[in-house]
Amino acid sequence: FLKTEVVKIDETLGLVMGFAVICKVDGEPYFDLQGDHIPEDAMLKALTDFMENSRVAKEMHTGEQVGDIVFAFPLTADVARAMDITTKFTGAMVAMKPSADVLEKFRDGTLTGFSIGGKRLVDEDVE
Repeated sequence: FLKTEVVKIDETLGLVMGFAVICKVDGEPYFDLQGDHIPEDAMLKALTDFMENSRVAKEMHTGEQVGDIVFAFPLTADVARAMDITTKFTGAMVAMKPSADVLEKFRDGTLTGFSIGGKRLVDEDVE
């Protein structure tokens, strides 16, 4: 299993960047620690709704808002090919602008990853 980790902290802008959702690794479906796989088409639909209607960042999916998702990019296999991008991962790339205290938790290693929260409406068996 792969843990979605922060890949970059931009100190100047106070942004934390990385994958919020991973769909594939080396072209194969990725399953998270709960055994869930999010297909690229489902990620794209969910990311569109999230960016249009929410963009809220919470700490560990609980409590009050601690920041905003200010950038999001759906890196699907089709988008990567169209943009001539070679990538090991596909999924939702994001940049979060957290509050100062949450940014410090990323800096000191207390927080090492993030994801976009959501609710599964329908379970589908994916082969």
